[in-house]
Amino acid sequence: MTALTARAAGVVAFVAVLAWGGLVWLAFKLYTTTPPTAAFDLELLLRAGRAVAAGQSPYDSAMLAGAAPVAERLFYSYPPVVAQLMSLVAGVPSPVVFVAWSAAAVAGLGLVARALAARYGGSPAPNVVALVTVAFAPLLFPFAIGLLFGNLDVFFPLAFGLVLLGILPRASTSSAIGSGAAASLATVSKLSPAVVGLWLLARSTSTADVRRALAAAAIVLGTVLGLSIAVGGIQPWMDYATVVRAGSGADLVDPRNAGPAAQIALLLGGAPAAAESLARTLQIPVTLGALVATVVAALRVREPVESLAWAVVGSLIVLPVTWYHYPSALIPFAIVAFLRAGALEPVAAQRVRLTIVAAAVVAALAIALLPLLYVAIGLVLAGVRMSRPAPTGLAA
Repeated sequence: MTALTARAAGVVAFVAVLAWGGLVWLAFKLYTTTPPTAAFDLELLLRAGRAVAAGQSPYDSAMLAGAAPVAERLFYSYPPVVAQLMSLVAGVPSPVVFVAWSAAAVAGLGLVARALAARYGGSPAPNVVALVTVAFAPLLFPFAIGLLFGNLDVFFPLAFGLVLLGILPRASTSSAIGSGAAASLATVSKLSPAVVGLWLLARSTSTADVRRALAAAAIVLGTVLGLSIAVGGIQPWMDYATVVRAGSGADLVDPRNAGPAAQIALLLGGAPAAAESLARTLQIPVTLGALVATVVAALRVREPVESLAWAVVGSLIVLPVTWYHYPSALIPFAIVAFLRAGALEPVAAQRVRLTIVAAAVVAALAIALLPLLYVAIGLVLAGVRMSRPAPTGLAA
């Protein structure tokens, strides 16, 4: 069956209207408060872009002077490339950018879902998979919260979906180039996706598909950095290094910070200074563990989807701060698990799909109890592993 039945299509349409209607209404209500409580992350990027367009630094002057930021205060801390790109829309009204930004992120998610469905074949048809994915997107709470915030991470399902498509066996040359380009663009927008670059490097010793992606990643990374320096000079990158150093002094122990070190320190309690010291100490093994696990997954986990999924998880926790919306990067892997379940025995297929649905439910509950976010992540990894095809070489 390549299309949904009339009843199933009706259910999907009902869910889409209800879910998207609720999310759009909430976005409108939050955006029209004074000050707006929606799209505040996007507004930071726009202010940084407007500063660059005016010939100014996108970074906070106090942080450039070495002052550590206050955890509750929002500040621009992305690499200069992001502000330079945002300067291209500096003259566009913020509400227009917010709508276009959200629409582009949702379209990117739909395109990745369609491409993955085309790659794995079977039923339903790729267009149906894309439509169903977009219909249910507001129920994927990390992604929906990212949309409300106007956060850059809403494009990471697209980015990591492209990385995934290019490292599968028998991937086309264009897919491999897109894979490497996506990994590099994600890395220059935020530092943490460099973990995926580490995975590409370690994995390239065993597969030609990954070697092509790695070569493309290196070329794109060098090109983007070269263009950034050609446009703005070296000073923005020196300022960025200063901001990173200043940001390292910010408090880590915050109930909104889902980072493992911060959550363990909160769980153990104690005086604020002691909890902060503990979080900083714990972050060292967390970071090292994420990097080691990424390399081990690249070298020892033969199945490429599961292997890359571990690297993406590593990229979510390698830095001291992990926000609730970060795990939306795992959506492409959940889609693959759903798609591959169609090739399994009915009982096994149902088990995989229930696991992925459970991951979405637990992620929603994590709004109230943040550590549940790691249970949701674990369920996605379990679904990917359970959906693996029978081993036949480097099977997809």
